[in-house]
Amino acid sequence: MSDSRQERRIKKRLSVKFGHDKLEHLGYLSDFSSQGFFVESRIVYKSGVVLNFELTTRDGEIILIEGRVQWSKKGAPRLNHIMKSGMGIFILNFLQGVDVYRSLDDLREKSASC
Repeated sequence: MSDSRQERRIKKRLSVKFGHDKLEHLGYLSDFSSQGFFVESRIVYKSGVVLNFELTTRDGEIILIEGRVQWSKKGAPRLNHIMKSGMGIFILNFLQGVDVYRSLDDLREKSASC
């Protein structure tokens, strides 16, 4: 599969709650950039669906994001160690915590230098 990203992804593992109106599903953020992130989860939505996300940092800070599913893949649970289920999310809007998100790994400097 061709990688169309223009930014380098930064590895980070944070807990994520997500859903439409209610944040009813759980997953993990495994990498991110200033424009989006990957959510590992057994629950996946189709491309184009807009969802709300609550990311919690190790310090307990909350980041609220509205994002669109760019792509998703659902793997068999018994093969999760080979092929992770999850979704690539494009950030549409920060509802809370934009500065916290950008400071997760000093994204401002890294994305400027890529």
